[in-house]
Amino acid sequence: MTNSATALAITVLMAEYNTPADRLRESIAAILDQTERRFELLIVDDGSATDVRSIAAEFADERIRVVGYGENRGFVEALNFGLEHARGEYIARMDTDDVAEPGYLATVYGWLRDHPEFAVVSGRAREVSSDGADLLLGRPGELTAKLVMRGRTPIHPATIMRAAAVREVGGYPSYRRSEDLALWCELLLRGYRLYMVPEIVIAYRVEKADFSKRVLRNRGDEIRVRLRYYPALGAGPREYAKIVTSILSGLLPVGLLRVIRTRVHQGS
Repeated sequence: MTNSATALAITVLMAEYNTPADRLRESIAAILDQTERRFELLIVDDGSATDVRSIAAEFADERIRVVGYGENRGFVEALNFGLEHARGEYIARMDTDDVAEPGYLATVYGWLRDHPEFAVVSGRAREVSSDGADLLLGRPGELTAKLVMRGRTPIHPATIMRAAAVREVGGYPSYRRSEDLALWCELLLRGYRLYMVPEIVIAYRVEKADFSKRVLRNRGDEIRVRLRYYPALGAGPREYAKIVTSILSGLLPVGLLRVIRTRVHQGS
């Protein structure tokens, strides 16, 4: 890891596995078009069938680095591998099929830099899909342990974190799903604070197929994360009710789940 005297301001961290090439290009281009220029774009090739290195080379931009290990190890392994290779003092998350607004890094990094009492700052997101209405995600303000347990969390691919804080807690805990929730809980338990700014900083892609991952058989890790951390974070009845809600949501048909979720976010 580069020492603090020579470190870049930001590492934008992507974990890539089988993203369609056109969407990956769009996501990379949006990062390279940021108004804040002091960053590297670190893409972890998690055994992707997409030719990540060739696509990165098309941009001929020295800020892009591609690292990998020649096989698919999973999203969390890829993120933690990226943390080991990141040169930035701050880690900005970005998914390979989302599109950042030009001011994403400048807005979130600027706020985090000016508020050293916080370790994690997220922007809001505009959820987009090819077959549904756009939704506005997130409510600004400090995200306390109680709010995080109730579902008000940073939006992972719209978040910038202090690298030292993430490394202190050991990076992302080893869950196949809800690894971001587990990380927020780990940070909160260590006394770190989280915040969300009011600006919309990414277009967050969620397609119909993504909702099939939210059925109960795929929610085991989410439930395990909540059961592991909630007692330590001082959960009460309202917080434990979120676990029940997760189980019930996993039992709903995908179509009905989408309708309910749309109405909740449109009404918030």
